[in-house]
Amino acid sequence: MRFLIALVLLLPAVSFAQGDSLFTDSVTGKKVMVYKLKNQTLYYPKPRPFQFITKTPKTFAGAAGIAFKKDSGPAWAIIAYSTASFIMFDQQMINGVKQFSSAINVDNTAIYHPVLDFKVGSQNVLIYRAPGNLNTFLYQLGEGIPPLLISGGLYTFGLIKDDYRARSTASQIAQVIITMGIATQTIKRITGRESPFRATADGGRWSPFPSFKTYNNNVSRYDAFPSGHMATMMATMTVFADNYPEKRWIKPVGYVIMALSGLAMMNTEVHWISDYPLAIGLGYVCGKATVKLNRWVRDER
Repeated sequence: MRFLIALVLLLPAVSFAQGDSLFTDSVTGKKVMVYKLKNQTLYYPKPRPFQFITKTPKTFAGAAGIAFKKDSGPAWAIIAYSTASFIMFDQQMINGVKQFSSAINVDNTAIYHPVLDFKVGSQNVLIYRAPGNLNTFLYQLGEGIPPLLISGGLYTFGLIKDDYRARSTASQIAQVIITMGIATQTIKRITGRESPFRATADGGRWSPFPSFKTYNNNVSRYDAFPSGHMATMMATMTVFADNYPEKRWIKPVGYVIMALSGLAMMNTEVHWISDYPLAIGLGYVCGKATVKLNRWVRDER
């Protein structure tokens, strides 16, 4: 919990500079803030309340346009080939990760401590659970709460400093999290793959198109593929990196977090490694589409 709070406070402080100028666009009538970088100029219209919800349908259309453009064939081939290859060795890789984690004393037990909760009548409503060990902490980085906390800190910074880029980036994070939730849940309900800890066969059984009742009554038997956690991390990192291209540390830090969280999910037997390639692809195209909907760019070269 302390680490997440530190991230919320740190991100707005690492020289997320304010815009260079502000003007009203003559065509749309929108106020636009300009950010002049080394090789490009970024333009951010003033974010509207709840646009992270209203723009979600357009995100899917934009992501489809990116995913199925003419030069996307090699990327799809890599995703298909890596997924098929990993499926063949999923069980061995899960076993290997667990053995290595045990050798370096990384517990694979998911341990949580309630931090934010309250009662509504006889029902206990849980808002946030703090991780109780390293593996749980790494696993939790892929959940929606950490990026939403960072988004909240960034949005607050944007309001205080009247910084359109910070406010837009915060809104985009919420937008892409909603998009990834819908996209991954839809595919999970189509593919119906067992999670490793519930597997009834090596690599887990696939039971395509389970009924809504069957799925909801036994979620872990059908929701492994693709990984919503990995998709969310990739999408969030893409939004951050594209909105702050001058911050070169974002991508390497993001990829390291994704790798560690991916291993933690395998160690906890929540996901197979073959659940990741499609998730990464989904996160990438949805992140790109989200940024494109909320920002204009002029290449100065």
